[in-house]
Amino acid sequence: MSTPSVNPPAAPAIPLSDDLRTAYIDLYSKLENEYQSNPDATAREAIEPQRDNVSNILTKDNMYRFNQDTALFQALQAQISSTTSGLKTLQTQINATASHFQTAASIVGAITKVLGLLGSL
Repeated sequence: MSTPSVNPPAAPAIPLSDDLRTAYIDLYSKLENEYQSNPDATAREAIEPQRDNVSNILTKDNMYRFNQDTALFQALQAQISSTTSGLKTLQTQINATASHFQTAASIVGAITKVLGLLGSL
């Protein structure tokens, strides 16, 4: 299961466009739901910092919209850059895990076939 990598613009418009803001909100929701429902500590450790980074982007965007402050603008740009790097890492980790599950599913299918044939002996 390969997810195409999407490269965001080097410096998105600030405040965030409505579409980009909505995409970050959706991403945060998905990360939060997975974090809360996934009992696997390794998965939670990978998800947690990225969930927090996305939350920080949304918070800084809110603050910039309210204050129109240069320092907040620079902080938001830095947060987006850092988060983008972390999201790419998380995407790579998820893709690697997904490929292991595909391999495992293939092996389980082969085992099931063998066991099914053995059961008929």
